[in-house]
Amino acid sequence: MQEAILRNLLTRRSIRKYLPKPVPRELLEKIVEAALYAPSAMGRQPWHFVVLAGEKRIADLTVALKEAVARMPENIYQKFVGNPEYTVSYHAPALIMVSADPAKPNAEADCALALGNIFLAAHALDLGTCWINQMGSACPDERFRALLTELGVPPQNYIYGCAAVGWPDGPRPEAAPRKSGKVNYVLE
Repeated sequence: MQEAILRNLLTRRSIRKYLPKPVPRELLEKIVEAALYAPSAMGRQPWHFVVLAGEKRIADLTVALKEAVARMPENIYQKFVGNPEYTVSYHAPALIMVSADPAKPNAEADCALALGNIFLAAHALDLGTCWINQMGSACPDERFRALLTELGVPPQNYIYGCAAVGWPDGPRPEAAPRKSGKVNYVLE
């Protein structure tokens, strides 16, 4: 069991190509349950999850995001999101949006830990995931914010990240070599 957990941690990779096959609700529920058990500062659990599935819903979200980013002052996402081939989920059949009220202490870190659990739970279920971070930048846009609220994101919440979720189309990529000089041990 311990070796399986470590193997799951070491073999998870970002997937950017998915089969056009829906993810069953039961699997999405297991993934979100794992997210709900992520650590959070002082056990506050500030996060909120919106699970979005279906090609049309995700395509509509992609269009809305592209329009919101185009209305914004120049930012790092305009070139990326403005690409005609861009889709908010790499064509994954499901997207899990993770948000929290930015006024809550450690909200960003807590959401990041929940996303980590999402990625690892999905990998354990043979699904692929990819971190999607462009939506947070568009949260202040009124029209985009209205769509997020319509989808169930609480009005005060900021989207700290999303997980594209689906069945990988092809083999998982190999891990990039780990960079050296990233660890110091100070042991007695």
